[in-house]
Amino acid sequence: MIIIIFQAAVAHFWKRIICRILLHLFKKRSEKVKIIMVIMKDIGNDYQQWTKALELLRQESALLKYRLSEMVDSDEENLFLQKAEYFQNELLLKDEWLKKLIKEVQYYKDSVENKMDLPKKIKALHDNLKKDIARFEKQFLILSKEFNEQMLQHS
Repeated sequence: MIIIIFQAAVAHFWKRIICRILLHLFKKRSEKVKIIMVIMKDIGNDYQQWTKALELLRQESALLKYRLSEMVDSDEENLFLQKAEYFQNELLLKDEWLKKLIKEVQYYKDSVENKMDLPKKIKALHDNLKKDIARFEKQFLILSKEFNEQMLQHS
């Protein structure tokens, strides 16, 4: 129910933003308006995908930390504890990075919604977020795979 309300709110948000931009740019050539419409549609889709992806990664991080704590409680072998400490530190670093990305996505949403920045600046922010989130997802998936290979064989 909350997801449906959230999706409706996001859809309404993007419709309002697109309408504002179109009204502002209506005086411009029709080609520019078409290009802006395509860009704004992509931006809206990316925002929704980013929000979902970051939430899934946050949940996976919490699950890995929980599984790690269970393993540490049941084993006191020195090598295992060293691996566990490594993964705990890595997960904490990823959590900090994830929090930063979530804040940046929120800032991006606020900038678009409130027209705080010029379209070129918003586009640059969009492109940077796209690269940062892709890099984070790749590194997190590598860590998750490494965790599953090394830690779960021990349990």
